[in-house]
Amino acid sequence: MSQDEGPKPLVLLANNAYVIGVLSPLSLVIYAYERALVPLYGSGPTTEHLNKFVILGALLAAVNPIHLQPWINWLLIALALTIAPNANYWVPVWTSREHNAILGTLKTHAAVLLPLVFIMSSPVMRALDKASSQTGLPIQRNSASAPLVYRASRTIIIFFVANGLARDFWSTLSFLRSVSESQIYLGLAAIYFILFTFTVPAFSFSKPKKAPKKLGPKRKDTPPVKQPEPEFTFKSRATAAVAFAGIWAVSHRIFSNPVLPHPLKKPFIHPTQPVQVYSSVQSVTGLISVAEWLPPNQKGGPEDELMHSARYLRASHSILGGVWTHDKVAVLPGEEPLKDSFGTPLGDSIYSAFTLQEAVRFVNSTAKGKKGRWQNALVIGLGTGTSTSALIRHGIDTTIIEIDPAVYEAARTYFGLPDPGEGKVHLEDAREWVGRRRQAIESGDNLPLFDIVIHDCFSGGGVPQDLFTKQFWYNLKKILDPEAVVVINFAGIVKSEATMLVVNTLLDSFGQCRGFHDVFGDLPKEKYDTDFINIASTLIRSFPCTSNIITQIFFCTPSSTPLTFRKSRNSDYLGSYLRQHVLSSLDTQEVDLSTVIDHAGGHILTDTNNPLGPLQEKQGGHHWEVMREVLPDYHWETY
Repeated sequence: MSQDEGPKPLVLLANNAYVIGVLSPLSLVIYAYERALVPLYGSGPTTEHLNKFVILGALLAAVNPIHLQPWINWLLIALALTIAPNANYWVPVWTSREHNAILGTLKTHAAVLLPLVFIMSSPVMRALDKASSQTGLPIQRNSASAPLVYRASRTIIIFFVANGLARDFWSTLSFLRSVSESQIYLGLAAIYFILFTFTVPAFSFSKPKKAPKKLGPKRKDTPPVKQPEPEFTFKSRATAAVAFAGIWAVSHRIFSNPVLPHPLKKPFIHPTQPVQVYSSVQSVTGLISVAEWLPPNQKGGPEDELMHSARYLRASHSILGGVWTHDKVAVLPGEEPLKDSFGTPLGDSIYSAFTLQEAVRFVNSTAKGKKGRWQNALVIGLGTGTSTSALIRHGIDTTIIEIDPAVYEAARTYFGLPDPGEGKVHLEDAREWVGRRRQAIESGDNLPLFDIVIHDCFSGGGVPQDLFTKQFWYNLKKILDPEAVVVINFAGIVKSEATMLVVNTLLDSFGQCRGFHDVFGDLPKEKYDTDFINIASTLIRSFPCTSNIITQIFFCTPSSTPLTFRKSRNSDYLGSYLRQHVLSSLDTQEVDLSTVIDHAGGHILTDTNNPLGPLQEKQGGHHWEVMREVLPDYHWETY
């Protein structure tokens, strides 16, 4: 080979595979750290500054002038990973109790993530030096004395490869959902302890023996007695590694954190607090759990004045819905309460927003609406299934699209969702399903068109932005009846950029919309500029809420007839006091959308121009703080 020839492809691949290999443990640690933090801080606050600390940790390792021997590196990494499970749980628990999402995550990243990245990046720097000639990096055999720009180049490699593996590889492996963060950390710790065993220099615990004194005169030509050096043969090191592995397999659990196993095999009752967890599983969208705020042991005592007897569905650090239980189950005279799959009576929804969505059945400005003959409904985003259950109980053929199987399973098992029927449940991405349905209809398939759509994808302080674009609504309209009614739940301040974008895109797509809030009372226009529309506080009775938090529901239709609603009837209530209150007062809850309409047509969300995600990220910290007011800290810390 001539000197001008580059490395052979297989050699280049092998060397880059080597780089990826040495970065894999670090990337797995980043993945485990982020996954462990999201249930306590939510996705937005967790990731807002996470990358900065990964870069900082790698940069500190790059500029660190002290190069340790490999066996010392392995030992330090093993010890750090042994501490990591509890550090990754207790540090955010303590910082989150200050109820400041941004400051809390900064403290947690600095105390837990930064040291882990720093200590694990140090041996990676040496590995990158060895692979420099084949990866295109500047060749530096002594990176400690290399120019800063060369060391910074290693930082960039570490960041992009480790972050890429954490986000795009480890997160796609479904089997990891059944592996806890403690198991990930401690499994890696075991590997590094074994590496330490195989690389630690030989040593002896015994003192060297002195040579016996001989009688007579010393001879000058007598060689000095040399003590044999202690040796660690491969066999002895392997034996030590096997012995350690056996001990570690039994003892590693003492270093695990108190997070429940996922999936949870049986219900867990907190030993000191009134909370019970029925189900907890790592799923497609993150941690999905069902828990209940238990009633106090003594009725009439001070604890009875506090919030209790509520079952809720949790997605990481957000609540998707819930119902009242125990003594707070109440139904209209002559009616029976809804029951879960175990026969436990369930009360009204703790969120009145879901009940407000049921007013879609009251639309009387369309041909089917006038006759009350709604036939086919589509629900995008299930939650606990409050409005979905109502549609099914009213005899409407209902199709469900829910991206997370664990959410559907929870709704069926713990929240009384009836069986929608064969072929009526699609556990996948809504955008893909709607696109395929449109293609099937346009290809001539005899599929029914939907009369009603309930679009409720709010979670964690925001919505999936790709389900709010003009292109999505266009595809959706192709599978709807020409006079269908679409219900959309959105969170945000009324007179804000995000709400303006959503409302104007809906008007551009459907032609007409009306908006309603679920505040028990008036919502004057002067609050449109300040009040945050958030599902978190649409709670009734004694459930804690923030005074300036409301929910808004949009009703839209492509029909040219002005959208109107009939009055509610007793048959609409399904035995629910909440339905009776919310649905009978619909005409007092309308929001004036004229304050956010842009007649110039400049505020339209498209696939190529969609700032909705970044706009919602700004409110992620606020949503987190609201959630912390809804439930006490110990609820969020038990999962």
